[in-house]
Amino acid sequence: MTDFRDPWTSIGYHKKLKLTKASRTKHKHLEKLVLNEADKIIVTSKTTKQEFSQITQKPIMVITNGYDTTLGNSVALDVDFTISHIGSLLTGRNPINLWKALSELIQEYPDFKKRFKLQLAGVISSDVLESIYFYGLQSYTKLLGYISHDEAIQYQRKSQVLLLIEIDSEETQGIIPGKVFEYMASKRPILGVGPSNWEVGDLIAESKTGKTYTYSQLGELKTTLLQWFQEYKNDELVLPLAEVEQYHRRELTAKLSKFLVWE
Repeated sequence: MTDFRDPWTSIGYHKKLKLTKASRTKHKHLEKLVLNEADKIIVTSKTTKQEFSQITQKPIMVITNGYDTTLGNSVALDVDFTISHIGSLLTGRNPINLWKALSELIQEYPDFKKRFKLQLAGVISSDVLESIYFYGLQSYTKLLGYISHDEAIQYQRKSQVLLLIEIDSEETQGIIPGKVFEYMASKRPILGVGPSNWEVGDLIAESKTGKTYTYSQLGELKTTLLQWFQEYKNDELVLPLAEVEQYHRRELTAKLSKFLVWE
């Protein structure tokens, strides 16, 4: 049994390793060797399964990451219309049209200007902050810095909206951040911004836990934000149809056990 938590030669940073041609060839050879020597293979995304299926005929099962927290909110929701990103925002994760949409909503809707707050937990790169501040969001932005995992769970559960951002690249289409499953478990609306054909978009749509957009979709982002703000004002910003139990680690472990004995 071989378990891939991430892809091998196709992972986003692989090209940045500055490998020689001989080293790249060796990586490809070793990847093929491992895949074909394994009896069974586990991957965390459909994208990786499709990629590996071109290299081996061995059985491949998708078992995503998951959550092991209790479903539902145990804390009161924020009074403000908080949009929170939990985790580092490093260079490349900089959705300019999102910052622009928020800036326009502040200018166009006095209620939004009064109630909106952007919360960022973790390390935030200088270029991302520069973009946020360029669009006039500095006074609306709260930098939480490093927080513990328990604190992260609390912020996820009490925030009005949870922000999920991935680098806009073909190489990140199959990247599913582990935190997306804790986001789902919080049962707060997820606003995702990432590459076209991002696999996370399918997960969020199928689980009915939010919406995802590409970096170029300004109008669509703005429309959803305004819709969710109106629902927030009416105490209707909820996810009654969310379907996330399948991503509990208990369910994923059951799936793994069946795959282990499957011939």
